[in-house]
Amino acid sequence: MAGSFHIYTRAEDQMKLGTLQKRGRNHMGREYVEELKNRVLNGGAEITYDEALKLAHEDLDILAASANEIREHFCGDRCDVCSVISVKEGRCTENCRYCAQSRIAKKDIPEINLLGDAAVTEGADVDYGKGSFRYCLVAEGRRLSKREVELAEKTVQDIHDNVDINICASFGLLDQEDFTKLKNAGLTMIHNNLETSPAYFPEVCTSHTQEQKKATIRAAKAAGLMVCSGSLFGMGETLEDRVALAFELRELGVDSVPMNLLNPREGTPFYDKTPLTEEEYVRTIAVYRFVMPKVMIRLAAGRGRYDDNGEAALAAGANAVISGDFLTTDGTSFDLDFDMIRRNGFVTDRKHA
Repeated sequence: MAGSFHIYTRAEDQMKLGTLQKRGRNHMGREYVEELKNRVLNGGAEITYDEALKLAHEDLDILAASANEIREHFCGDRCDVCSVISVKEGRCTENCRYCAQSRIAKKDIPEINLLGDAAVTEGADVDYGKGSFRYCLVAEGRRLSKREVELAEKTVQDIHDNVDINICASFGLLDQEDFTKLKNAGLTMIHNNLETSPAYFPEVCTSHTQEQKKATIRAAKAAGLMVCSGSLFGMGETLEDRVALAFELRELGVDSVPMNLLNPREGTPFYDKTPLTEEEYVRTIAVYRFVMPKVMIRLAAGRGRYDDNGEAALAAGANAVISGDFLTTDGTSFDLDFDMIRRNGFVTDRKHA
């Protein structure tokens, strides 16, 4: 990647970790956070990787409040709410080590395929009634086949014609032709997570590369679609990996950044991974707001493990949530999320979507 920062190798990460932890105990102070915050607010030079890494060690209250000020300045009081539906499950060909649907997972996920099924449109109508602004169709696998893309077009068109909701899709490594067809049917955004830093991605998956994901994102943007791409934290990555991912996403110019947390699933190679603490999660979200001041930073899967359901993170620069259940894990009810959103002064009128 051109330019502004160095991606550390795994060996370098381990060598630097002790030094960085010591540096964290000797943080730069309020003045440093204020200086970077004002630079962002005034449209100055973008935050660099080294600056972001230092920010991650600053006083959490000061960091979170500053990130929230940046969010208010650039994004206002709008909180974007989306929901997901799994339209294809079971027998995935990929070897993502975190996923219960992976071909290497020792877990039996029943096969379903709802592409072309009216139940998907019915689900969109239900979630719209609960308050969702966006409805994301998610399919397992490397990519939809060309025949499945045709079915997906019909499904997207049916939702577009019958439900007043923005439509998103996570269909794998599609090409620009596929994306153009889906956009013409009514799709507004695609989802494709980078998951982690380029350095750590091979530890997560080897059946496809992060470069292939980036190519997919570029193809979607070329087709005129918005892009949702973010993280899955708690897979054994370092702080450096988490910060590096922010710069990959910034370079790609994504519109929405879901901040997922690994919910270790029995039968997967990552079942024994230690989850992020809430403090680590909040710090990461605050740093991401400094790096990407104008994007939707979205509370996503895994936040239910925290006592406050991620509310501290919402007050640290986030401005979007995924509500309802996720793919193979339980989520948070719309009512609880909307109560949390309103408590923090956000607007929930759908006309803001």
